[in-house]
Amino acid sequence: MSTFGAKKVLFTSGKGGVGKSTLSTAFAKILCAEGYNVLMVDCDVCLRTLDIMLSVSSLVLYDWYDVIEGNVDARSAMITTGGPKLLAAPTCEVDITAEKMEKLLRIYERDFDYIILDCPAGVGEVFDACLAVSDLALIVTTPDNVCVRSASVAAAKADAAGKEVRLLINRFQKGITSSGRALNLDEVIDATGVQLIGVIPEDKSLVVSMLNGELVDPNTKSIKAMERVIKRLNGEYIPLKI
Repeated sequence: MSTFGAKKVLFTSGKGGVGKSTLSTAFAKILCAEGYNVLMVDCDVCLRTLDIMLSVSSLVLYDWYDVIEGNVDARSAMITTGGPKLLAAPTCEVDITAEKMEKLLRIYERDFDYIILDCPAGVGEVFDACLAVSDLALIVTTPDNVCVRSASVAAAKADAAGKEVRLLINRFQKGITSSGRALNLDEVIDATGVQLIGVIPEDKSLVVSMLNGELVDPNTKSIKAMERVIKRLNGEYIPLKI
């Protein structure tokens, strides 16, 4: 565990449906398998998804807003999974500010190496609050014009806030890109203006396993790609592999 507390990583996207929560959960599970202590914070207020992806829905009694409001102690709200710990999202509208999120993370940060903030799509109040408390923003997009345009908006806001920003291109398919039916890597990078940290290939098995709360198969190409992303974030030189 870091002497200075957890590294806070925000997974975000301008548009929904790009696989952001799938990647954040895989990221957290891989880190745990490598021996890191990881806390996931489901920031998708009202919708709540990570408890399903981590197969702990029946264990959710409290959410992180209960901790902020002092309705429950910090340990009681934290759910133990087969990998990362989890703070579930509230299932109703709540008043979220950067100050409240900072108060929440301050309670937990000394006990973890990483805190993963899984943010809902869009750039509203929840995005602003999560961005304010993050050390690193990972912008997730698929290589299509609609998602890339919205990703560029999220990236611009993160950059304006002075955050470290990196780009994750998900669901990449060589054949579709080569045929011109999807943007190539250079076009995505140019459109978002963000340094690329990794390319995750299309992997339906990963999506299905996450939706069913199953363990991640470490041998899939998508998981290998995420492992390379983590090594890059830790300062290793890992050539891009498509």
